[in-house]
Amino acid sequence: MGHLVTQVLWPVSRPLSHWAENSQRHACRNAMVASTAITATRRERDEVQEFVDTLIARRSPPLNNRAGPASPTLPAVRLG
Repeated sequence: MGHLVTQVLWPVSRPLSHWAENSQRHACRNAMVASTAITATRRERDEVQEFVDTLIARRSPPLNNRAGPASPTLPAVRLG
């Protein structure tokens, strides 16, 4: 009788026995994908910040030629 129960439950118990391993594997993969996406976004943000800083530095006149107090510029109010 025990052999019959084992044969009946085997198709159900086998996938359940590996559920924790598969779940952990999927969680690790999801974390790696998210980390990669965050890194790419951060790199893009840093590149844009560098571009904006360079552009503003080229367009703004030297500080000693300005009339009146200097207004805050975008590099002073960093993005991000």
